[in-house]
Amino acid sequence: MFVGPGDTAPGHCRAADAARLSAVRATGLVGGDPGPALSRLVDTARTVLRAPYAFLTVVDDAHSHFVAQSGTSAGADTGLPIAESYCRFVVDTGEPLVLGDVRLDERTRDNPAVHTRELVSWAGHPVHTPDGHVLGTLCVSDTTPREWTAADRTNLAVLAEGATREVALRAALAAADEAVRTAQASAAVAERAAAEARRAQERQALFARIGELLTAGLDLPAVWEAVVRLAVPAVADYAFVHAVERDALAGQFLLHRDPARQAVAERLTNLLPRRLSDRSGPGLVARTGVTQVVQVIDPHSPDLSAEQRTAVVQLHSISSISVALRARGQVSGVLTVVRVQGSTPYSDDDVVLVETIAARAALALDNALAYQQERRASLRLQRALLPELLPHPEQLDLAARYRPAGRRQVVGGDWYDAFVDGRSATTLVIGDVAGHDIAAAAAMGQLRAMIRMAGHDGRLSPAEVFTAVDAATDGLGTSVFATAQLAQVQRAGPAGDVTLRWTSAGHLPPVVVDADGRARLLDSGADRPLGLALPADAAGRRRDRLSVLRPGETLVLYTDGLVEGRGHDLDAGTTQLLHAAAGTRGLPADDVCGALLESLGTPGSDDIALLVLRNPARPAG
Repeated sequence: MFVGPGDTAPGHCRAADAARLSAVRATGLVGGDPGPALSRLVDTARTVLRAPYAFLTVVDDAHSHFVAQSGTSAGADTGLPIAESYCRFVVDTGEPLVLGDVRLDERTRDNPAVHTRELVSWAGHPVHTPDGHVLGTLCVSDTTPREWTAADRTNLAVLAEGATREVALRAALAAADEAVRTAQASAAVAERAAAEARRAQERQALFARIGELLTAGLDLPAVWEAVVRLAVPAVADYAFVHAVERDALAGQFLLHRDPARQAVAERLTNLLPRRLSDRSGPGLVARTGVTQVVQVIDPHSPDLSAEQRTAVVQLHSISSISVALRARGQVSGVLTVVRVQGSTPYSDDDVVLVETIAARAALALDNALAYQQERRASLRLQRALLPELLPHPEQLDLAARYRPAGRRQVVGGDWYDAFVDGRSATTLVIGDVAGHDIAAAAAMGQLRAMIRMAGHDGRLSPAEVFTAVDAATDGLGTSVFATAQLAQVQRAGPAGDVTLRWTSAGHLPPVVVDADGRARLLDSGADRPLGLALPADAAGRRRDRLSVLRPGETLVLYTDGLVEGRGHDLDAGTTQLLHAAAGTRGLPADDVCGALLESLGTPGSDDIALLVLRNPARPAG
């Protein structure tokens, strides 16, 4: 049966409590502007918890008001009758409420909103007024049943705490404004009130920007920098961050609010000891995990090292806070914020603010560290699937390169290979499996093995090798889509020519640079990619091509990451490749690889594989 608005356990905070309603009205949020900070927190909640909808609600005795909402369309409802609101349970109990399926919970299954709205799962955390009453909730909802994880609950609690602090800041600003108006008759009082208002505004701006840490990306150096830039100048005249690496500290980023002092600050902090055994500063905090606050720095303190004393004096430091940055259950870094002469020493409120920055940074650091580990493991897998050593064909020069995609791509499906078959011909392979994930890398490894098995004895031509791979993938039920080229290379006689018997499975045409520096495309007339259905007639069979690589000429096989992207189409990229290749005339194969990657291989959204074969010019006479 549906529980009505008045049915709650005695002793709990009720929505109609007079003191609570007075505190709700005092916030001015019902019918008022929530401001950018609260709106950004709601957007952040929706993003971090991967939910389609997020709301900041204020609950009075009749309605649950949507003060800020994310994911809804223009003209959406601005609230609900309290009888239809799940938020009232949070207000009545003062505790979070997490519902994986509102249709199954006895408190909500008979709620009319279950049948009139598409919200199936719901999670809400209380947001409080400055005097401790439950104002409403920060809540997220989904249109399907959902198991809310412990991380989801923790993230929601952290963001709700931020909303509570923002509400308190709004109240502080309102009080400061009132103080300014009241104290206009006294210039001294007005100046103090204005200073307080400015500090409150700086804090409000800082809380609004704390959400930026969650969008700092997956690049660990960028996260370190974002943490410091958030602190300066909002709470520090200069700040720096150290990463904890094994048994020592590694400086990551420093910023001074005065650009003229930046170089001096960097030089002095680079001289600081970075030992976990230090009796003060980042080393102490890294070892203990406990925040260190020095409200008034004594440059003669025995706890300071000689280098620390020098930095304190030359940078005019008067007060500091060092706080642990935690990620993945351990201290991963230490943020140190410092104020100099002319600023006020740090207060207890400042400590809370700096620790709040550290708490928000934990989410960003955890994501960046996890991504860094995943990327390293993926790149090790990728390189393990490429040949460790290339063969050395007689009097031929062979080189290869692989460059992974941009930082947001973990692993790709591009590959190259080269081996000597049973008839002493050198086989060259270049290919590109669709995708940028572990599955693409695994498919690439399977194809590489299949091609080697089919071509190792040299009895099959290039087209026949690919046909055998088609049959294998079809017969084994392997799902794959890839473009590739295979070339069998052999000396053609005393003139020094090299024959290339090759085939193309939907791949980009090879490039040949002649001895005079002219670059041209070999006409591939590419057959279908690997992994497509076998043709039923002879018209769809794969074909071999025959080309000659004369002395002084260079063959370039490549994947599409070398010519696509960077703001141009494939044709323009191919033109750039031909121009760059023409400039490599006479270079050794490894230098050709380096020159092409430097000219065209700007890190982007796709990885690059490159295989270069050079037939050196024969000595004159």
